Amino acid sequence: MTLSYFLVTLVAVVVIEGASIFLPFGSIHQGASVSVPLSAHRVSRNSTVPAQSDQGDAPPQTLPGNWAVYLAQLQPATFSFLLLAMVVGTLTGLVVTRGLTRRLRTITRAAGAWSQGDFQVTVHDATNDELGQLALDLNRMAEQVRTLLVTRQELAVVEERNRLARDLHDSVKQQVFANALLVRAARKTLVHDPTKAQTHLAEAEELATETQQALIDLIQALRPASMADKGLVAVLQEYTEDWSRRMGIPVTFHIQGERTTPLDQEEALFRVVQEALANVARHSEADNVALHLTWTTAQITMTIQDDGHGFLRRNTARKGSGLANMRERIEALAGTCRIASSPAGTYIEIRLPLFTPETVARTGVMV
Repeated sequence: MTLSYFLVTLVAVVVIEGASIFLPFGSIHQGASVSVPLSAHRVSRNSTVPAQSDQGDAPPQTLPGNWAVYLAQLQPATFSFLLLAMVVGTLTGLVVTRGLTRRLRTITRAAGAWSQGDFQVTVHDATNDELGQLALDLNRMAEQVRTLLVTRQELAVVEERNRLARDLHDSVKQQVFANALLVRAARKTLVHDPTKAQTHLAEAEELATETQQALIDLIQALRPASMADKGLVAVLQEYTEDWSRRMGIPVTFHIQGERTTPLDQEEALFRVVQEALANVARHSEADNVALHLTWTTAQITMTIQDDGHGFLRRNTARKGSGLANMRERIEALAGTCRIASSPAGTYIEIRLPLFTPETVARTGVMV
């Protein structure tokens, strides 16, 4: 803006200077006369030349000395005025642009804080111009986003409760009920058929072990307290090592291009790994598991592969709930979940768009 003031003033100076080339003010001195064309009906009040007839054009007339002196004195006064206007315009531009720059810098700092997820920061601008209105609109937008995030967190809590209720109903409740039936059958056959009673008790013991493992999986399915501090890779490393030690199944864990990942996405990936490994332990009879995590600038890809027996027909119904929860969790984050199973094993591929502050600002999508 300072440059604009300066350029406008400079153009005015150039115009006056150009006019001075065609109007020889410098050659005018006191007592001189300047020839100018006058029409027959337009004669200066100081001119003594009589009006001409309508039959011809009027000859050039002359201005008396007092007009010449006035024009000669006009040039330095004009340049002084233009010089003063240039200085005043430049100083005015500096003052105005300094205030605008300060206000724009305040908006920029607030936008930077919002891009990092801190929506408590607001733009303080009480003016009524366009920038003030922009600041007001941005503050409203930040408040709406903050409210949306709070609402989303509340919905996530409700969703988590519903998920735990479904898991308890589909696994633990059914297993406890079946276990009670086995114990009752063993009690009825204990006197007249001890061998059959022993069989029922052995099945009940095995089912109780599965129930215990299901409860452990549900407890560990809760978000680890260290997720925000350690990050996804460290938490997965600890979890897979502990799972491998308990199950006796080695897990190969490979990562590539690790990047900062939003906590919601880390939690979703962690729970997918938990569900997948729980299925491996319960159904696949696998000897090895491979877990791969790959980051690019646009997405996260996670694959889990085992060399078990795949989805056996008798286990499909029991696994359906876990697989459905897995898909719902990933699709809620705009991701994809592909599951392939064969007698040679099961392959799970998860793809999630990598939502960072930069991509959120560019696409307007937030998870």
